[in-house]
Amino acid sequence: MSFYDNQYYYINKTLLSFVGIWPFQSRLESIVMLVITLFFIGSLTVLELWGLIAGIKNLSIVMENTSPLLVNSFVFMKLINCLCNKDKMKNLLENIKETWKRISVRPENKILKNYADQNRILTIRYATLIYILGILYSTMPIIVSGLYLLLPTNETYTGRYLFRLEHVIDVDKYFNLLMVHGFLSVFFLLSVWIAADGMFVLCTQHVCALFESIRYNMERIQGSDLVMIEPNIADDEAYHIIIYCIKSYTYTLKFSELLSSAYATYFLFLLGNVVIAGSFSAAELIMVDVQLDEVIRIIAVNVGLLLHIFYLSLTSQQMIDYSNRFHEVIYSCNWYKISLRSKKLLRFTLMRASKPCQIKAGKMYVMSMENFSSILRVSMSYIAMLTSLQ
Repeated sequence: MSFYDNQYYYINKTLLSFVGIWPFQSRLESIVMLVITLFFIGSLTVLELWGLIAGIKNLSIVMENTSPLLVNSFVFMKLINCLCNKDKMKNLLENIKETWKRISVRPENKILKNYADQNRILTIRYATLIYILGILYSTMPIIVSGLYLLLPTNETYTGRYLFRLEHVIDVDKYFNLLMVHGFLSVFFLLSVWIAADGMFVLCTQHVCALFESIRYNMERIQGSDLVMIEPNIADDEAYHIIIYCIKSYTYTLKFSELLSSAYATYFLFLLGNVVIAGSFSAAELIMVDVQLDEVIRIIAVNVGLLLHIFYLSLTSQQMIDYSNRFHEVIYSCNWYKISLRSKKLLRFTLMRASKPCQIKAGKMYVMSMENFSSILRVSMSYIAMLTSLQ
C-alpha cells in the first residue's frame, strides 16, 4: 500500500487521480483520466464561447455567457499549473513522505498527525460545499421547473439552460441532452477545482506542522541556573536542540519556497480572473432580467468564488502566522540560562525569523486575509463600473 493511501492523504490522492493530475499516477491512467476531464470541460467551454461570439451584440447574452466562461478559464489555469509543475508537486509530496519517515518515532509525529487530520477535514468540508454549490448551479432549471409543476398554480415556468445558447441551437429540442452534458461537465470542472486547491492546502498544513514542531523543540530548552559560558559541546543540550531547530527551520523554508514557486505565477492570473468573473456574475443580477433559477445559479457562482479565495487566503495566512510565532518562541525560551555559543546561534536564528514565510502571487501580492478584503473592495469597484455601462 502506498504511503498516500493513509487516512490523511487518501482523499487528496483520489481527487487528483480522478482528474489525471496525481504526480505518482501511471502514465496510461493519467492520460485517460486527463482526456476525459478535458473533453467535458473543453466541450462546455466551446459551447459557452460559441454562444458568446454569436450573441456579442446582445448585452444580456454577453453578461450571461462571460461569467461561466471566466470560471472555466481559471479552472483551466489550475489544471495547466498542476501539469506544468508536476515535478515540483512530486517533490513536495516526496518531502512530506520523508518527513513522516524521519520523525516517525519522535514526539513531533503527533503534531504531524494532528495537522494532516486538519487537512483532511478542511478538504472534506471544502469539497462538500463546492459540490453542493455545483449541484445548485447545474440542476436549478430542472428543480425550479419541477416545483412549478407540483405547486397549485396556473403559471408556467420554463427553466433556462446554464447559459445562453438558444440563438445558435434549438435548446428546447436538446434540453435534456444539454443538461446531462452540463451536469457532467460541471462535475469534472469542480473536481479539478477541489483537487488543485486540496493539494495546496495539504502542503500549507504540512508547513504549519513543521513550524509547530520547531516551536515544540524550542520550548524544550531549559538551561541551568548555574550558567557555564563554554561547557563541553557534548554536554550542551541546549546547543544540540538549537542546531536541530535551525536544520528543521532551513528545511521548512526550502519547502515553503518550493511551494510558493509552484503557485506564484498561477495565483497572479487566478486572482485577476476571479475578481472579473465575480464582478460579471454580480453585475448580471442588476443589469439583466433573470429568472428564479438564474438568480440561484448566479448566487451559487459568487459564493463559490468567494469561498475559493477565502479558503486559499486563510491557509496562506496560517503559514504567515506560524512563521511569525517562531521569533516569539525564541524570545520566550530560557535564553538567559544557556551557554554563550547557544546564544549566538539564537541571535542568528532570530535575524532570519523576523522575515515571515509567505505565499506570493507573481512575487508582488501576498496571499493573506488582509489582502482578501482588498480583493472584495476591488470586486465592488468592478461591479460599479459594469453596472454604469447599462
